[in-house]
Amino acid sequence: MHGLKIDVEGAGGVEPKRLERGVTLSAVRTGRGRYRVTGGAEEHWVDLLTPNQPRCDCGDHLWRERVCKHILAALLREGDPEIISAVGDLVRDLREQATPPRPRRRRKAEEEPAAG
Repeated sequence: MHGLKIDVEGAGGVEPKRLERGVTLSAVRTGRGRYRVTGGAEEHWVDLLTPNQPRCDCGDHLWRERVCKHILAALLREGDPEIISAVGDLVRDLREQATPPRPRRRRKAEEEPAAG
């Protein structure tokens, strides 16, 4: 980890939809606490070294002043325990929302043993 404790809650918290998009992005470390994030429409740069609040050059972060999907991708790459836990929660929630698959009907040939 980069050594600084980032106050994710103070920076707007982890929004599940942004986290869902963030896990699909690629974050490549370019220096201590700095990342180039790709996989979306544009490349973005994330700085995790700003005390207490990470920064990103994307419009979503600059306009809302909250944690964006690029910051989440960088924090996930850093192995941030809070973000890893949030991914676990996201997976659980997505599983709960999913409708269970309908039982597959067996074909007549599958039901009867083959005559030999």
